[in-house]
Amino acid sequence: MANVAVQKIANKTAEPLPVFKDIEKQFEDVRRKAFELFEKRGREFGHELEDWLKAEHEVLGWPAAELTEADSKYELALTLPGYEPKDIEVTATPSEIIVHAKVEEHKKEEKEECLWTEFRSNDVYRRFDLPEAIDVEKTKANLDKGMLHITAAKAVKAGAKAVAVQAA
Repeated sequence: MANVAVQKIANKTAEPLPVFKDIEKQFEDVRRKAFELFEKRGREFGHELEDWLKAEHEVLGWPAAELTEADSKYELALTLPGYEPKDIEVTATPSEIIVHAKVEEHKKEEKEECLWTEFRSNDVYRRFDLPEAIDVEKTKANLDKGMLHITAAKAVKAGAKAVAVQAA
């Protein structure tokens, strides 16, 4: 099992995380692709959702994921076949986990003419909101046989504290 680096951000600032700039570019690519699909169909209305979902899948390629909860932690599993740990960036904040994985397309010199291909640069972004805050310092990730496993310890909740009342 290979470890994957986790960028740990304990305090979110007003400044957006760098990964969000990349995500915005990806959504612009989805918008552009959905419009291309709309134009290819002769600008026929009534297929907006179908165009968006097809464009989203082509551009983002959502991998399957599962989030489970135990008493003291969350465990996230995400399918990332074909990726190496160096291709994956995990960002943990107190309220979310963001996964960015990218593999560049490798073109091969072939004698035959390729009729179609689904091989391309594969750039994956997934953002997972968590039901409760996590301790970002105790977040770990590893890649095993194409499965990314992320374990995030829940943050310790502040307990109730009795406050003495004094007369004025």
